Amino acid sequence: MTTELIIGDRKIPVRFISSDQKAIPRLLTVLESSQLKQSMPSCPPIQEIDHIEVIGNNAVLYDSKARSSVQLPLY
Repeated sequence: MTTELIIGDRKIPVRFISSDQKAIPRLLTVLESSQLKQSMPSCPPIQEIDHIEVIGNNAVLYDSKARSSVQLPLY
């Protein structure tokens, strides 16, 4: 399944399977957290996230600029 998160002026596509749908609100909370950059310095800025995949209790953030991905624990 696919949905879009709106963070600021960005719409970021998020892919997940139906059983992982419950993690979407937590993903939004984590991404909007001002402490995200401090706790995960390797996390790309919101402006550079191309898309996200939610897999279980983790989110994989795909960085369009660096052509890399970062796994982000949600819980």
